[in-house]
Amino acid sequence: MVYFSSSMKTYFLIIFLFLTYSATAQSLRDSLYSGKLKADTGKTVVSKDTGKYVPSKVYTIPAQSEIKKGEIIKPDESMPDSLNKNFYAKQKTWKRFIDINTGIIFQQAADTRKVKNGEYSVEIEYEIGLNGRVTTTGISCNPPNEFLTEQVTELMKRPPILAPPVYSDGKSRTLNAKQLITIVKK
Repeated sequence: MVYFSSSMKTYFLIIFLFLTYSATAQSLRDSLYSGKLKADTGKTVVSKDTGKYVPSKVYTIPAQSEIKKGEIIKPDESMPDSLNKNFYAKQKTWKRFIDINTGIIFQQAADTRKVKNGEYSVEIEYEIGLNGRVTTTGISCNPPNEFLTEQVTELMKRPPILAPPVYSDGKSRTLNAKQLITIVKK
C-alpha cells in the first residue's frame, strides 16, 4: 500500500479543486449568447458639451495670378481649443511655477538691502519652442534693480517644459510670450 504525506495530499486536493472548477466554468461568450448576460446596446450617450466644438474651416488657395512674386501668405493664426488641451494644461504648470518662485523672490527681496521699498514690475519675455523648451529672450525690471533681474534670471534657468500651441492648420509653432511679475517691498 502506498502512503502519501500530508503535503502531497494537499497538492492533490488543490489540483482536484482546480480541475473541477475549470470543467464547470463557462466562457463569457457562452454566457452572453445563452441569455444569462444581456448586451448593453439600449443605452445611447450623447455629449452635451458643445463649447469645445470647432467648426471646420474651408480654405481657399488663391490662384497663381492673384499671388504677387515675393509675397508671403501668412498661415491662419487662430488656436482652436480642441487641438490645444495639452497646451492649456501645461499653462497651469507654468502658472504654478511662476507663483511658487515669485513667493521665493518676494522673500529674498524682503531679506536684502539691495532692493529699496517700493513696487517693481519684472517682465519676462520667453519663447516656447517646438520641443516645449522655454527660452528666455529678455528680462526687464521697472524701476531698474540689478538684484531682482539677477534672481529672475536664475529662476528662468530651470523652467518647466511646456507644450507648443497647435494652430488651426494642425501644425505646432513656436510661441513668443511675456510674463509680468509685480514685487512689492514695504
